[in-house]
Amino acid sequence: MKILFVCTCNLNRSPTFEHYFKKNYPNHEVKSCGTCYGYPDRLSEKILDWANVVYVMDYSHKLFIQKQFPKKVWKVKVIGISDEYDPDEERLIELIDYWIKDSGFR
Repeated sequence: MKILFVCTCNLNRSPTFEHYFKKNYPNHEVKSCGTCYGYPDRLSEKILDWANVVYVMDYSHKLFIQKQFPKKVWKVKVIGISDEYDPDEERLIELIDYWIKDSGFR
């Protein structure tokens, strides 16, 4: 399974998900990226093609993909985590744990 996590700048939320999944789900390939220009690892069609599933942090990211890459939006699932956390912040890790349990992710 190839999983892509997307947030706005790829500074806090999606890299934290990437680190968490690489540590706890080593059987999955995981990457992260952002939707904003000028930040590391910007979302592209190439990385969307690579992913089997794309988890975005909020609906604005899904709308961005729908507008920029309409043929790829079928891969997108919204997690629903706001942009208020620092990278690897304990509360963000707790939300990831909760999301995994709630979503039934395996």
